[in-house]
Amino acid sequence: MGHPMPTYQTSAIYQSSAWLRYIINVNMTMTNRNPFNNTDTRRGGTESTSANGNDNDRTGGYYAGGPSSTQRINVQTSLRPDHRRQRRRVVTSICISVLAVCLVAAGALLLGHYNLVATCQDNLDLYNQQADKLQSLLDDSADYLDITTDDVLEDDKSIVNDFQTSYKQAQEELAEHRPADDQCTSRQSNEDLLAAIADLSDSLARVMSLSQTVHSGSEAVADANHVKELYDAKSALSSTLLSAQALSQNQSLSSSTRTQLNRAVSLATGILESNDLDDIKSARDQLDDIIDEVNDSITAANSELLNIEQKVSAIATQPDANGSYTDSAIQILHAAGLQEVWGLENMRGACSISSEQASSWLAAFCAVTPNFVYINTSLGPDVTNDAYFADAMRHEIAHYLIYRRCGTSAPTSIGDQANAESTASSYAVLYLGANANTLNRAGDSRYHMNRASDEAAARIHAGQCY
Repeated sequence: MGHPMPTYQTSAIYQSSAWLRYIINVNMTMTNRNPFNNTDTRRGGTESTSANGNDNDRTGGYYAGGPSSTQRINVQTSLRPDHRRQRRRVVTSICISVLAVCLVAAGALLLGHYNLVATCQDNLDLYNQQADKLQSLLDDSADYLDITTDDVLEDDKSIVNDFQTSYKQAQEELAEHRPADDQCTSRQSNEDLLAAIADLSDSLARVMSLSQTVHSGSEAVADANHVKELYDAKSALSSTLLSAQALSQNQSLSSSTRTQLNRAVSLATGILESNDLDDIKSARDQLDDIIDEVNDSITAANSELLNIEQKVSAIATQPDANGSYTDSAIQILHAAGLQEVWGLENMRGACSISSEQASSWLAAFCAVTPNFVYINTSLGPDVTNDAYFADAMRHEIAHYLIYRRCGTSAPTSIGDQANAESTASSYAVLYLGANANTLNRAGDSRYHMNRASDEAAARIHAGQCY
């Protein structure tokens, strides 16, 4: 803002006054010198006048060429009023200039003060806006505080810690460092306003920085948590797939159940390659549901088998009044829910059997017709009157139960140290009430039990078929 320059104006006035005096003095001086000059040129006349003895005339002669001393004083006197007026004008001009400067300075100070007030208030308003946004951001991202380092992968644990630290710092900033609303009023001094503006600038910078840190931190935590959830979901689906694949190999399952299970396995295998968390979880849930259904059916079947075992074990091996164990054998079959078929040759068309086998075997089980037990009709009293005849039925029921559990009467879990016949005998002794000494009287050594057959029977009974 410009200011008036009174020194320039005063200098001009003084210069004018000096110039006037200069002109007057010069004129007077030049006029006063003229008599001396005239005297020099007219010396004879002067001396002639003086010779007449008239001093007054001489004196009058001295001033005859110019104004007298009285006249000079009058001239100077006539100039003083103008000089005084000029001085008054100078003083007045200076006073006006000083007053103008003071007024301008006062106005500038007042305007500067209110500019500081306005600037301070603008900064305070901006801070409050950003602080409100930060608080809203904290409210929106509060749920991410529930995500711990256990909810992310090992490499992302620092992301969780950094976010929680920045969140806490933001809370402390808003709670402990929020500026007062009355620090930008006009009653504050300029120094206080300048300090407030500086503090608000620093506070605003911190709030904006924390907003950015909290925002980016919450997004990073969400991403890290999603990666962990995706990893866990894929791992869970992979594990469920292994269980389903193993279960689908169970030959005891019906063909429709096995087909349904295999279809679900194929679908889940394809989804496992995607990164869609919802699809992966859905595939696992569906696969789990199918596995649960299959296991429930297996459990129900196992419960049924356990019930059969209890019923069969409860039937005593004892002869009738004639010493025959035929009735006891039939009761044992019926307790298992099986039907007897007399004549081994009736098995032809379902399972292969030679004529020699048909005449020499006591009884037989055919997996194609699992609900029947075929009995030799050519047996004499020496066989039917032996307890071996009744326990032989328990042996055939063991074949049936092994088939029910594993889908085959010769599962892989039997191993190399035993065989299907010795394992069936061990199963009959362990779970169906047969007598080991009686069954070991079999003429074929393949039917004789040992530790390996007992262990194989126990594995099958526990559901281990492979």
